[in-house]
Amino acid sequence: MKIRERFLFNKSFIMGAVGIILPIALQNVINYGVNLMDSVMLGQLGDVAISAANLGGQPFFLLTMFGFGIASGAGVLIAQYWGKGDMAHIRRIMGFALRLVFCVAVAFTVLCVTIPEQIMSLFTSNPDTIEQGADYLWIISIGYVFYSLSNCYLTSLRAVEKVGVSMVVYGISFFINVAVNYVFIFGKLGAPALGVKGAAIGTVAARVSELVMALVYMYAFDKRTGFRLKDVFSKGGDIVRPFMKNCMPVVGNELLWGFGTVIITLIISNLSDDFIAAGSIATVVNQIALVGIMGVSNAAAVLTGKTIGEGDPAKVQKVADTMLVIAFAVGCLGSALLFALRVPILNIYDVSKGANEITSQLITILASLQVVLALDITCIVGVLRGGGDTKFAFFIDTGTVYLFALPLGAVAGFALGFPAWAVYLILRSDTFVKTVLGLIRVARRKWQRDLTVQAESATEGTEENKT
Repeated sequence: MKIRERFLFNKSFIMGAVGIILPIALQNVINYGVNLMDSVMLGQLGDVAISAANLGGQPFFLLTMFGFGIASGAGVLIAQYWGKGDMAHIRRIMGFALRLVFCVAVAFTVLCVTIPEQIMSLFTSNPDTIEQGADYLWIISIGYVFYSLSNCYLTSLRAVEKVGVSMVVYGISFFINVAVNYVFIFGKLGAPALGVKGAAIGTVAARVSELVMALVYMYAFDKRTGFRLKDVFSKGGDIVRPFMKNCMPVVGNELLWGFGTVIITLIISNLSDDFIAAGSIATVVNQIALVGIMGVSNAAAVLTGKTIGEGDPAKVQKVADTMLVIAFAVGCLGSALLFALRVPILNIYDVSKGANEITSQLITILASLQVVLALDITCIVGVLRGGGDTKFAFFIDTGTVYLFALPLGAVAGFALGFPAWAVYLILRSDTFVKTVLGLIRVARRKWQRDLTVQAESATEGTEENKT
């Protein structure tokens, strides 16, 4: 088959894809830049401060996985209805998703405010880390509801190819976060020097500003979806059944994957304090390198879902193949970026010699994995989810973590006493398995699911039962 027949390397498609990839990538740069600035500022206070904020942020990480799962699951349906031009269904899906994330955020907030010390003790036995981490945790949990609502709404807008809004919102909140951090971490402008607690206050201030800006856009500028807060209280109707059937696997996928990542953090935190600090730094640095990959995967999900909604199966496969080629190229760039920035980044942090050495090893591993990660994430989060094949994506994304990476990593770290870099590599090795399985699934062309048809069938079935 000729290249022009298998791929969509025409100007209109590439420009459309880039128009989604770049704003999402820039938004992710901003989001991860917040984490990087927190890490750098707290790095001036030593290993304990970095570790406390990292471990205290684990519940928020789980919450973001839950929220991302709900928003991504909703996005699968929204993108397909966008292809059909059905805005009424899109508003109902957005309202239903916002109700779900609100309930989850409230539950997380209650737990983190009432038992922060007990939660921190799950991750470390170091009393200083527990104390500082608990202070960080209960403060940052105040922003959970604000973040969950704004993020779900802004993520839903991506599915209708309105991607610039979130970039602006998170860009402004980035500067708010950094400014408040600077004032309260170090005690500037007459404010008390609160250290780790100051970082939490900065994050909460940013989350509140994000929701305010999202509401302003919703009522003053959102002409595409026409969504308003009253839609949150509207009945789900025929979208509930397909949402729960096809989108809850995405929620379960993100939640279980998030739990797996937390377990990885538990394994790391019980090996050495140097490993905790090194893992925290390496994770933040890797997030910066992944921004392009996440942009490609989000674009793949939107474009795949939209094309399915338009009813052109042959074009859907071309979209998938083209986005995977783009992912490969972006993965190569991410790898080169990590290798180039490894030494300059290490020079920023004031950590122990042992933590510095381990961080260098971990960043080298992550740099080597970028291409595989690009294909892995684009297959699962992009093509398969956008195509409605959420159950298979759930199986390979979570199964490889729990059946492969975690058991092997635990044995390597605790039973065999492997060095830190080897344990970390084993804990990340599931990405190789996922990439192979994902590429095979895409190549076999059995992953396309029109979820809007299922919604229409559910409605017809209900009407027949009434009759």
